[in-house]
Amino acid sequence: MMKNEISIGRLQEIVDAWGASPSRWPEAERSAAEALVAASAEARRLVDEALRLDLLLDAAPVEAPSDALMARLMAARPRPVAAPQRAPETRNRWRGLLEAVWPYGSPAIPAGTLAASIMLGILVGSAGDFSPLAETTIMASEATADDQIIALAMADIDWPEEWMQ
Repeated sequence: MMKNEISIGRLQEIVDAWGASPSRWPEAERSAAEALVAASAEARRLVDEALRLDLLLDAAPVEAPSDALMARLMAARPRPVAAPQRAPETRNRWRGLLEAVWPYGSPAIPAGTLAASIMLGILVGSAGDFSPLAETTIMASEATADDQIIALAMADIDWPEEWMQ
């Protein structure tokens, strides 16, 4: 199929969406659709069916909406919520900075989570010395070969003197 040709299926989509009048069809596909209608009996049938529907819709009476209906529709329309008034330059600067850092809505949850994790870290850190090296430091004079290997494996910085050479 060449670039300026369309299929019967695409013509069906165009006719279903925009009706039988070629003036309403998408401009990029209009000439290819008109060429298909001129060349294919099935395409002409699709356009004829759509033309009958268009004529029926055009013949249907259209009433102007009543004033009561218009009033109900206008009362039910969504309205923007007014934000509290602050100095515009300060509000926009802070809001822009906050949205740049946290664009997912209210920053209260991540800020609370961060504060809780900091407090938990302080609590655990102040509860005692949990360093495994604090209790297992081996003096160089008392060290056996096994103790030296363990000290090396645990990255003990108080190496026996014979290792320093």
